[in-house]
Amino acid sequence: MTDVQSASSARSFDLVAVLWKRWKTIFLITLFGGAIGAVASYLITPRFKSEVILFPATTNTASRALLNEGTSSGADMMMLGEEEDAQHLLQILYSDKIRERTADRFDLLAAYGIEANSEHKRAELYEAFKDNVSFEYTKFGTVRVEVMDVQPQRAADMANFIADQVDSVWSEMAHERAIKAYELVKRQVDDEARVMMAIEDSLDGIRAKGVQDYGAQADRYNQALSKALLTGNERAVKEIDGRLALLSQYGGKFQRYTEMLSVENWRSGMWRTRLAQIGSDLMSEVPHKFLMERAQPADKKSYPVRWLIVVVSALSGLFLALVLIAIKQQLQNIHEAHA
Repeated sequence: MTDVQSASSARSFDLVAVLWKRWKTIFLITLFGGAIGAVASYLITPRFKSEVILFPATTNTASRALLNEGTSSGADMMMLGEEEDAQHLLQILYSDKIRERTADRFDLLAAYGIEANSEHKRAELYEAFKDNVSFEYTKFGTVRVEVMDVQPQRAADMANFIADQVDSVWSEMAHERAIKAYELVKRQVDDEARVMMAIEDSLDGIRAKGVQDYGAQADRYNQALSKALLTGNERAVKEIDGRLALLSQYGGKFQRYTEMLSVENWRSGMWRTRLAQIGSDLMSEVPHKFLMERAQPADKKSYPVRWLIVVVSALSGLFLALVLIAIKQQLQNIHEAHA
């Protein structure tokens, strides 16, 4: 056991001695690696970063927030959204519409050096966009839009443009759906109007025959008939009987049409309210996010970090030197063992 420990200590001592003996080689390779990293860091095109922080808003529609009376939902327009709302916001940011509009607006094919006639230009643009534009849900419940570009002004403009397009894309999706709903509800409103007009026409025909208010007229005619009978006024009795007969003939229809008109009035009011709500959604320009501040051109590059590249290159050189020395020493030991 003691012999094994002694052999292990001897090997460790030999390794330290070998490394110390060749410290100049290690130093020079490390220095060379750091020098290569320094040169490479100056050859890399610097990129500048701009970012926009978005606070998600609640996804309530304008009609729900503004037109619903007697509720507290109006306050929702001023409330920050939850994580689910932030995820909806991220889905919009990751959409093809955002990427394509940004690419067209800033001619990213040329900016990223992609051939316009390339067979795979869309795939190349997608990869380049993903490398330079990122979206992140932060621990504070916000969404960060980060853009890297060789031009600081373009980086800031792209970040602001993407933030602005969120509401545009969202509104387009909502508008497409609201148009269909508006057309459907508008047809229902028109149908209700036609039904009410038909009922009104029927009531007008009955009113023209002298039935204006079945309940009130029946009471008055019965009172008048009682008085006529008491006074023995045969002429009045005969006239009132005629009116009561007319009232009996058309009174039931009058009551039925009146009740139908009341129901249709309620239904029509309900559909008109819905039509107004959808109409407000169609015209709504309520933003779906809160923008804390717009991106500004960076006055200092964010990439590359030269000192980090130099340190990593130097450490890589050190590691390479140690590996080469270890391999050389091992080969020497094998050669001596077989000599």
